[in-house]
Amino acid sequence: MAGPGNGRVGAVDYFFLSLLFAFLLLPKSSRAQFQNGTSKFEQKLQKGEEELREEIRSHDDVKEYFFPEKLFADVNIYRTEIPLSQDFTIGVMVNPCGDNSTGSPDTWLGYDCCMERFGDGEYGYLNADAMETMDLVYPLFRAARSDPPIPSASDEIFENIVLVDDRGAQKSMLTSRRADDEIVVDEECKGIHDPHPYCMGVRLRKKMYSQMAACTDNNETVNAMLECYSPDGVRSTHCMQVSYTQSAFVHICGQEFADDPHCGTFLEIHRLNGSPDDPEETLIGETKLLTRETSGMMTTTIPLFYRFDPTRILCEFKETVIRVGTIVLIKEQAPSCCCPAVYNTLNREGRFMCPNKPGTSHGPFADSVNTLEEEIARDASRGNYPFCPIMSESEDMMACSKQASLGFSQDTRIEKKGGQFGSQMRYYSTPCAHVNQTNHDTKGYGWTSPDLKKSYNEKCDYFASCGKLDSEQQNCVGGDDKFTFAGYMGKIVSIPENLDDPNGIYTVTFNDGRTSYGFLLSDLEMQEPDYNYELWYVQRTPYDLVIQQRKPFKVISPKCTYDIVNQRYFPYAQLDAKGEPMNQGDGGFDGKIEAPDYTDGEVFYQAEGAP
Repeated sequence: MAGPGNGRVGAVDYFFLSLLFAFLLLPKSSRAQFQNGTSKFEQKLQKGEEELREEIRSHDDVKEYFFPEKLFADVNIYRTEIPLSQDFTIGVMVNPCGDNSTGSPDTWLGYDCCMERFGDGEYGYLNADAMETMDLVYPLFRAARSDPPIPSASDEIFENIVLVDDRGAQKSMLTSRRADDEIVVDEECKGIHDPHPYCMGVRLRKKMYSQMAACTDNNETVNAMLECYSPDGVRSTHCMQVSYTQSAFVHICGQEFADDPHCGTFLEIHRLNGSPDDPEETLIGETKLLTRETSGMMTTTIPLFYRFDPTRILCEFKETVIRVGTIVLIKEQAPSCCCPAVYNTLNREGRFMCPNKPGTSHGPFADSVNTLEEEIARDASRGNYPFCPIMSESEDMMACSKQASLGFSQDTRIEKKGGQFGSQMRYYSTPCAHVNQTNHDTKGYGWTSPDLKKSYNEKCDYFASCGKLDSEQQNCVGGDDKFTFAGYMGKIVSIPENLDDPNGIYTVTFNDGRTSYGFLLSDLEMQEPDYNYELWYVQRTPYDLVIQQRKPFKVISPKCTYDIVNQRYFPYAQLDAKGEPMNQGDGGFDGKIEAPDYTDGEVFYQAEGAP
């Protein structure tokens, strides 16, 4: 750590070495009071280490090293640092021995099924045939944009899924630990996929095998009302099992730091993007890891109380109102722009977006360069043409590559003999020209620039170098290139003060807050993830909290308690004196939002049971 941190560590090392040197200068007779290996020797050695440690901790130069909270205003700051796979890997699985009720007479796996054993998570996405059979077709404007694959149900049959591991890499069915599907009688089935995708013939259907492999991820089946068992059989209420592994030593604190809440490795429960009650960083639940070396998966338990309150537990939480932090999809009717023709690698001319971050999209889809590895990659890529002009970190830009001899100033052209100007195939990059309102002989009246082929009735809402595509037009003409945010997902940064104003502007970021753009509410479609909570694998240091892994999981029960004051659901279920969830709507709205119908024109959200 740069700055004062190095000074503190240096002071500790120097002071320790000074004491050690002084100890070695003592006469041998004064040191060899007891024979090495005897109990007296070990007792004396331990006492000497304790005295030396106390001496170091009491030294004025190193007090802040052991008590950083006295030096820093806030050490509860999260930062993400996912380890590279070539360094070490981390694995986390939820309910690896079945649901939280593992240990009941009906289970066969046992509550210690995932201790020091190999474990694996397997997940399914609907394949193209299944999507066609289920009539799940996204509109064209969403194709090849930010659409993730459609997750399958946890009990979907093999025939309808693409099997992937926890990193999203496709797996072969031959390496799957799941048992083959079984065939049962179903009177509704008339033929293959008729009338259901799981039908395999007349009166026959496939279903997932009822028994599961031990040590398998079940992160879609969390029931916060159930009990769970630790690997040694200790039962707790409102909890779940979690298994973890790490291919390097787990950071464990001992001795005087063993009980320090800011030292060690923890599994923490958080709500993705927070909730109306709490931000994402709010710690909802935690458990401390106590095993330094893992051989296979190690299992522990984590309570499912909301913010450590025994009267509140996690629930099947979904939101219905767009707020700051909500993930939204930009709809097709959002404004589109006509920009200079896109960069052509053959003639080295055209428009490209800046900043250019290696390994990601460019322009408004490139997040900040904030790690050493990203800075090194950016520096290495700066020799690749086209170059992005010098610009602020908090802006996006349309840049243009041009041939030097075709510039509009003699300063950019190359003079030949005889006073003529020609080309030596030199190119340069510069910010694309801003549009201006003009009456051009060939382009017509409107907003245009030297880099555009046509003129437009309005300026672009996003970039000063582009014109706005007319609402009755689908595509740009004359060689100009269409740019739109339609089909991309972003996060809400701000909302209008008056939510009833139809012209209120919602600002959305596509790069984790580096830049943002304004949209109307009618341009946005709320997106809820398939899970409602996350497990964070966090290494806590004296100075910050390092997120090394995120693991989503889904609470399927109970439903959330309704807030009658604010007319919305709490992100938790309130328990009454008997331990039962309170005020769950009495058959009314349960917090679920039906999936939009992408196959039938305009999308409407229909909240089941909602007024």
